Amino acid sequence: ADGKERVFITGSNAKMLSSEIETTLGGRYLEKFVMPFSFSEYLAAREIQHDDIALETTKLRGIVAGACDQYLHDGGFPESLLYHARREYLSTVLQKIILGDIATRNQIRNPQALRLLIKKVAETVRSEVSFSKLYGAVKGIGISISKDTIIDYISYALDAYLLFRVPNYYTSFSDRESTPKYYFMDNGLLNLYLSDKNSALLENLVAVDLYRNHPEQLFFAKSSSTGVDVDFLLPEHHTAIQVCVSLSDSSAEREISNLIRLHKASTEITELIIVTMEGNGVIDRDGCSIHVMPLVDFLLMKK
Repeated sequence: ADGKERVFITGSNAKMLSSEIETTLGGRYLEKFVMPFSFSEYLAAREIQHDDIALETTKLRGIVAGACDQYLHDGGFPESLLYHARREYLSTVLQKIILGDIATRNQIRNPQALRLLIKKVAETVRSEVSFSKLYGAVKGIGISISKDTIIDYISYALDAYLLFRVPNYYTSFSDRESTPKYYFMDNGLLNLYLSDKNSALLENLVAVDLYRNHPEQLFFAKSSSTGVDVDFLLPEHHTAIQVCVSLSDSSAEREISNLIRLHKASTEITELIIVTMEGNGVIDRDGCSIHVMPLVDFLLMKK
């Protein structure tokens, strides 16, 4: 660096985490946080046209929509595009993260407890969850593990970029830290755990896309006093987002009502969005305009 050379250091999280880089290099570096492919990057890697013209053409939009369904289930790890057996590849990536990036580097003596904990976290995607609840879930299947160990394991999974958390905007700082929602950094990894897939995968993918663009500004909104329960909130951008597989689902009316309730409780939230697998339009109700958009359009929207 003193000789004006440009040095790039890459490697596994099992060898060095961001906090350790800072200690080792003494602040003389610029860090670049790299996530798996965004949907636009995924389409570009597959050489699929996805500009405005393509999205307005029935045939090309169908190709983009088909790729979106694959992206929803397989995630965006670049190397996964090289394999037909993507699930097997993703399974090896997951094992590398759990056993290498987390268990080995943190000297975890009971990797089976770690695996079961991550599985329980996968089952709670879409819901806020406390350390006490995770402790009870793991203990309930016969694994002897302390609550402090649960806290440590979750911290390790966050450090290894397997998970990220989204806090509740309407709670105290302590509750934001202890009762957030957890999402997986890539949908392909989450998909390894799920049986009833689409609703959890859809919400996780929206969470990943929002986290990519707004990592420090992303919240969910849940308040017992106002009855508000909204999936995602970007207060600095005055935007609230609900996720619903289809507006024909029985839950759709609840999603709409919660957005209206939030708008009335906080008039600063002016942009109301529902992301669905399909469906497009505007719902005007009680003085609110709610934009309904399919996942394809949401993922390719300029944020």
